[in-house]
Amino acid sequence: MVIKYYVVLAIAVVAISWASILILLSDAQPIAVAFWRAAIAAVVLSPLLIIERKNNAYSPSMGELTLMVISGIALAAHFMTWIESLYLTTVAASTTLVSTYPIFTLAMGRLIGERVGKRSMIGTLTAFLGIVLITAPEFYVSMKTLIGDLLALAGAVSGAVYFLIGRFIRVRASLATYTVPVYGVSALTTLIVGLILHTRFWPYPPYTWFYILMIVLGPMLLGHTLLNYSLRYSRAITVTTSTLGEPIGASLLALAIFHQVPSTLTVIGIAVTLLGIYMVISEELHG
Repeated sequence: MVIKYYVVLAIAVVAISWASILILLSDAQPIAVAFWRAAIAAVVLSPLLIIERKNNAYSPSMGELTLMVISGIALAAHFMTWIESLYLTTVAASTTLVSTYPIFTLAMGRLIGERVGKRSMIGTLTAFLGIVLITAPEFYVSMKTLIGDLLALAGAVSGAVYFLIGRFIRVRASLATYTVPVYGVSALTTLIVGLILHTRFWPYPPYTWFYILMIVLGPMLLGHTLLNYSLRYSRAITVTTSTLGEPIGASLLALAIFHQVPSTLTVIGIAVTLLGIYMVISEELHG
């Protein structure tokens, strides 16, 4: 069973590694991508929800429904900020910064009374040093890129909220019972924000819809949904740690497809950030 969950996480990581590439290839506006990936996924998973409700008498409480709404809003914030960051900074920097979920997951856990050991504290400081190495040069190079880096960090914070709530709810709720409402709320939130900001949701050329469908099939259904599946059997810190493979895969794909070569300092910053997160996780997983 343990091997099964590691295989699921591996598939999810491979799937989400393609997200940044497919998004940039789509040429769709960031909020539009955020809306369609959540909306289509919610529709696709709705039949599973109907089946689960027939076979399972479990019904979420009002408190759990409220948390699902918060999770959906957090997911929308995660998508909107991170996708926007892809157009402002490099794929390597964006995917590394947004993958710092574990740091914020532990920080939020600390606020509710969970223990944080010495190695975790050192690892957190190390990871933030890496973040500084990635973002600090942008103060002198490009304000646009700096904003992109900060948006990616905002995506990490909102993503941590989304995963923490998912871990809490998924212990009791079935996969579709959790994901369909959350994806639906995420879609509604991005739709409202998009309408306020005059986002173009439609029309787009056929190739854009092809990439949007690939985003739904890969990063959303095989990526996020499998991560949510794993939350029932693994701690949020374990699941979020698995996403550390995303910046590596995404960076290699960006190098091959877009010829994006990150600066030396960015590469060092990425390595330091991943080292710091590894230190945090090694203590969390092994004590």
